[in-house]
Amino acid sequence: MDRRAFLTGTLAALSLGACSGRHAPTVSSPAPDARFAALAGLCAGVPPIAPAERARRRAAAQDLLQRAGLSALLLEAGDALRYFTGVGWGRSERPLLYALPAAGRPIFVVPAFEARTLQERLEDPDVALVPWQEHESPYALLAGALAGPRLAVDPWTRQFVVDGARAAGKADLVPATDLLRALRSIKSPAELALLRRATEATKAALRAAASHVSEDMSETDLAGLVHQAQAAAGLTNTWALVLFGANASFPHGTRGERRLRRGDLILVDAGGALHDYQSDVTRTWPFGPVSAAQASAWQAVHAAQTAALAELRPGRACEAADAAARRAIAAAGHGDGYARFTHRLGHGIGLQTHEDPYLVRGNAELLRPGMTMSNEPGVYIPGELGVRLEDIVAITDGEPEVFGPRAAAIDAPFG
Repeated sequence: MDRRAFLTGTLAALSLGACSGRHAPTVSSPAPDARFAALAGLCAGVPPIAPAERARRRAAAQDLLQRAGLSALLLEAGDALRYFTGVGWGRSERPLLYALPAAGRPIFVVPAFEARTLQERLEDPDVALVPWQEHESPYALLAGALAGPRLAVDPWTRQFVVDGARAAGKADLVPATDLLRALRSIKSPAELALLRRATEATKAALRAAASHVSEDMSETDLAGLVHQAQAAAGLTNTWALVLFGANASFPHGTRGERRLRRGDLILVDAGGALHDYQSDVTRTWPFGPVSAAQASAWQAVHAAQTAALAELRPGRACEAADAAARRAIAAAGHGDGYARFTHRLGHGIGLQTHEDPYLVRGNAELLRPGMTMSNEPGVYIPGELGVRLEDIVAITDGEPEVFGPRAAAIDAPFG
């Protein structure tokens, strides 16, 4: 969610977040907090994705390329590269390019002075390295190493890379959106295990942090506790959006930080990574007495989440769950459409916190077993309150699996 924080990466009160696909900037791991010692080991025992699984992904991609009449798949540094190769690499003005031909050896076009660094990270021995010196064009070297008329390009590729590849080569460049969606939307058992455990650990961390809430603490204070708890559980690249009272009527935060008062609702949206696979969980609960308006909003959101779950079945359209949640919100008196439920119902999750499929009106894509997504309805009343409940769900052959316990009631938000 690449959230812009007010003071540190754990500050989410001033952020852009969950529904926009942005994350809070992460900070270095804090010193262990003894209050969260019981969370240690929660992420242990779930292995990262094995090289053999990534090899199967590459083979499946090559099969799809051949069926579509495409010459190769072009990626630069990012989540798609990590998905196929396990290589994590930062983006800069010097592109690292990866081409997976429809048949034959993959190719890495790498800045020459980084070639040894890349070799340290490679798990695939059958890859051709093409180093480029500072005065050379990596795109010309890429074009010289490839043959074929049609090149599929990851839609997350930066425009200057697309322009360079187009200018240097003779191949037509087409989006690889459908190919990547077909592969990445359906999670393997190993991916499901990572997503499940990351979510369970995040929920346990939220429960633990909530037990240390106190009057007059700031949103920043609680965000720090959540970060500490998630780190204790074994998650990395953690983030937290914390909003009190009327601040939560801004779904992704506001510039005005608030201190906790009795009678406020607390909204916390948080997540982290386990071997690069993401979690994303939101809970809303009261601090002190609950008003009728707060109870109404919370119950409406819970009912909406339940209604959406009934639509999360294989063969049903992504938009059906969104529509069901909106009907429940409207039935509770909180308006039709986007009146108070101001964002889509949910997003897919995997290596990216936000990826296909999206649960939103107009998305007729059919759900399939192995898809994973958030179910996160909300009610936001400007100047008064905000409520959001978010769980990660996996589509199965029957009823959906919710990772970790759902919220049971406004006074039992952790199940």
